[in-house]
Amino acid sequence: MRRAWAQHAWAAALLLLLLPGAAQGDRLDDLIASVEDVVDEIAGQAEEAFKRRFPTVLACECSRHACDGEFDFSDTCHEELGDSELCGECAGQKLDFNNSFVLTPPGTDPLNMGADLKDAVCTYKVLDEVFQDVENDLGIRAWSYVASSSGIMRNWPGHAMERGEDVAKGEGEEELGNCQSYDPRVRPWYAAATSGPKDVVLVIDTSGSMNTIENGSKGFATRWVVARDALLKLLETFGISDYVNLVEFNDGVKSIIPGKLIQATEGNLEELKTELLGVRPTGATDFRLGLESAFNLLINATLRSFNNEELTSSNCQKVILFMTDGEDCTLSGKNCSMPIPANTTPVDAVLEFIEKKQQELEAVNSQRAHIFSFSFGSEADDEIPKEMACLNEGIWHRILAGEDPLVDMNAYTSYLASDRRGAKVIWSRVYDDAFGLGKVVTAARPIYAPETSVGEPGGLVGVVGHDVRLEDFQEASPDFLTTIKRFISRGIQCINIEFSGCQLQLLRGEEAQCPETFEEAACYFFEDTGDYYTAPKLPLLDFDAAETYCQERGGSLAEVDERLEEEFLAGLASNGGSWVGLTRKASGAWVWKNSGAQEPPDSVVWTFLNNLTDPERACATIDRRGVHSNVHPENCATKTRFICEFDGPDPPGECEGEEIIRVDKDYEYTVRPVSTCRPEEEALRDATVVSPGAEQLPDSRVICPITMNGSTTFDVRCCDDCQP
Repeated sequence: MRRAWAQHAWAAALLLLLLPGAAQGDRLDDLIASVEDVVDEIAGQAEEAFKRRFPTVLACECSRHACDGEFDFSDTCHEELGDSELCGECAGQKLDFNNSFVLTPPGTDPLNMGADLKDAVCTYKVLDEVFQDVENDLGIRAWSYVASSSGIMRNWPGHAMERGEDVAKGEGEEELGNCQSYDPRVRPWYAAATSGPKDVVLVIDTSGSMNTIENGSKGFATRWVVARDALLKLLETFGISDYVNLVEFNDGVKSIIPGKLIQATEGNLEELKTELLGVRPTGATDFRLGLESAFNLLINATLRSFNNEELTSSNCQKVILFMTDGEDCTLSGKNCSMPIPANTTPVDAVLEFIEKKQQELEAVNSQRAHIFSFSFGSEADDEIPKEMACLNEGIWHRILAGEDPLVDMNAYTSYLASDRRGAKVIWSRVYDDAFGLGKVVTAARPIYAPETSVGEPGGLVGVVGHDVRLEDFQEASPDFLTTIKRFISRGIQCINIEFSGCQLQLLRGEEAQCPETFEEAACYFFEDTGDYYTAPKLPLLDFDAAETYCQERGGSLAEVDERLEEEFLAGLASNGGSWVGLTRKASGAWVWKNSGAQEPPDSVVWTFLNNLTDPERACATIDRRGVHSNVHPENCATKTRFICEFDGPDPPGECEGEEIIRVDKDYEYTVRPVSTCRPEEEALRDATVVSPGAEQLPDSRVICPITMNGSTTFDVRCCDDCQP
């Protein structure tokens, strides 16, 4: 299957190269190749700098911040990068070709930084010499830079950032004279380098609950406004090799661009933004409508591309970003567009529907889609979003009021970046340069930590980039369409993402890690408790009948005695939840029936959302939304699956003559709990650990003293003899 889609991707690239105007060896190819050489050289040196960072950080000398109020490094104007619109008729601008400048992440005090930020500033200062030595063969100069995964940006040649009245309200750093905020991790070139070519469908809940007002970091705003503003910025991160669309759903559904994915050109992205601004949340929530539309877009795009009808797909990674703040109609009891199949739980109805669409996608020789899900707000039910991410090689995240959703939503690129080691340089789409060069295109490549002590690949540590002004490309090739085609042809490099069990879980993190998927067996033995367990698929029983079933066979409904047992039981649980031996007494206390132990209201076993006093829900189930915080109240009359536990050391009669899966030190996990990944986790941490000397390093040796003298952008960018 993979070979088929890879061949199609290669054929698409070949087709582009054979188009008129795509002849090899011309000036345009020379320009592109030389820029890629620059990026490769800087990336190699950056990875070497990271590898040898400990002594470098100890000997750190301060770097100039791009928000500084003084610019005294250049007495003459530099015209190598053209003129600045801000400077009117004046030629050239102030640049420092001997030093790079740094920018710190939004909200950071440059004179009171954490050790990780100090480490990044000092690690890459040694690149100043590299920046000066490597320039492309045709003599075209533009920005070269390295951005760390912690958000530090080092830009060469040194160039002052916009500030004061030139920066819109709310977009500047007030402590730095309203200097323009800048986070490289959400720029188009960073996303392009880390995630590679991809087809992305953004699936957005636009039900009425999105009108709920939240108190966020920038004051009160509805969930929809917060999500919409993040989506508008997220659209800016897509590159020329990406194909995208937006699907809005409530109790209806609409694709912003009907029937297909569109290439992430500047014009197409503006069209999506315009449509997004017109959305008004209303109605109920039906997950399957939004998911069906998303999968159909991916399927149709793949078919059109394979049939050479039009380029509507990268033929590489397939990604669905699913965002909701509510509870699906299958769980809320509201009408759904599709019925819940007989003998199927509401959760399974959604998850089985997704699997059906994944198989349809595979049937057209495509990869399966990664699903990254996001729950907006503290009231959003996380059961289905978490489980859909676990079953579809994705990651779930809850976005609470006051958090920056853009950073969380854009984190999917780091996941895709994990296996892009050795990838070629990739090109971004055309965009407006944040540093004043006008329209630019960026060539970029991810950089990684060295291999860990246990042989695992090191994690993503940043991205290296080099800009080319659009006018330089137009000089090399007046036919801009030819330029665009050439970028696409060079950017098509599909990479299979295959993670080890620990790699995937460590990327998800503690809160979003997924449970094991055990093979079906009559019995399971768990070494940590010394007990045996059964988890029959049928019959579906209410709580009392399930308890009787277990007792008649010499056992009881399973009980969570320790954290590791909760992880194990989550692996045995059904998607919709399986009965465990926990009930609420008349006093309101939740008590395990077998041991009599109480489960306090603040216990970590309970799900994020739980109504422990709901009179209609006095029994408890455990589900697969995670390895912890997965137990929740349920109506005792609900018919569902259940888990029986039998005391060891001898197997119960229920297990005699049957296959027993033994979960012990020799068991090979398919999806390993993070608790079993300590060697890998420690090795990965060691490979990317902050330099020992960074914590105690004085701030004055990291960032040079910053002068806040009221300088305007004109003062720090335009040459001294230039008049406003």
